[in-house]
Amino acid sequence: MQVIKLDQQQVQHLTAQPPLVLALGFFDGVHQGHQRVIQTARKIALQRHLPLAVMTFNRHASQLFQPQSPFRYLNTLDQKIKHMAALKVDRLYVTDFNRQFAGLAPADFVDQYLVGLNAQVVVAGFDYTFGQGGVNGMTDLARLGAGSFETVTVDRLANQQLKVSSTRIRGLIARGQLEQANQLLGYDYETTATLNPQTRELTFKNVKQQLPGGGDYRCWLVGDHYRQQVVIRVSTTAPNGQIISPYQLPAVMADLTVSLQWRQQVAAMTTQLWLLVSSRSSKRVFLDRRGVGCYDRETLLNSV
Repeated sequence: MQVIKLDQQQVQHLTAQPPLVLALGFFDGVHQGHQRVIQTARKIALQRHLPLAVMTFNRHASQLFQPQSPFRYLNTLDQKIKHMAALKVDRLYVTDFNRQFAGLAPADFVDQYLVGLNAQVVVAGFDYTFGQGGVNGMTDLARLGAGSFETVTVDRLANQQLKVSSTRIRGLIARGQLEQANQLLGYDYETTATLNPQTRELTFKNVKQQLPGGGDYRCWLVGDHYRQQVVIRVSTTAPNGQIISPYQLPAVMADLTVSLQWRQQVAAMTTQLWLLVSSRSSKRVFLDRRGVGCYDRETLLNSV
């Protein structure tokens, strides 16, 4: 998949582009509703033997106009790129959402970006907006694009009669409802952190990414050469956490960059998780949240 960064200067100097099918959206989280938009565009691209392109943006509008707002992302750009590649996107345009772009008249956006990229079909969700102030919708897009490209609107995807949306998913994660959030995402929610293997402390790397509320969570801890289940306690006061379950990592002293794939919230565990059976034995016994001893990690993890 090609990843191409776009800004006003670049689009004004575009050479002739090959025809393509283009999906539009911010796609924060690349959740199941977003996947439906991209899959619709992919189906059209295959039917017409055209490449599938997606246009997204490098920042949310709120972060341009209200950088101190409590808005939190579901994905980093790298994570979004990974999800787009998994959806078999051929070309990902990452547009610089700056003040110049935000001030574009709707007709200029259509002419410079969509016509300029030689889009033959433009696909977006029913709630997609564009132009200065984001007040123009899909009806306006179809009108402005008439004669240049076709427009396809994808209806909303609902779950329990509620729209599958990034806002809804952020709220679920903030409340610790990871299982429901993952169902709407279509995958396990993921963040990255720096792990101190000696202290078990985790420092979450992107403070602008949505974190679960304070509590204990079952996660997959993933590194370059390992993947194991752990229980993490999230602080309510700082962007950090603590591994409070047994775990085994390579014997290293340096901090590690790890991915955390969040599964579900669990009942609070005791912070005293292991004891030496005796001073003469190196065999460890793990304590579950009830204080009951068990001799293997899986029994412990399955008890929470």
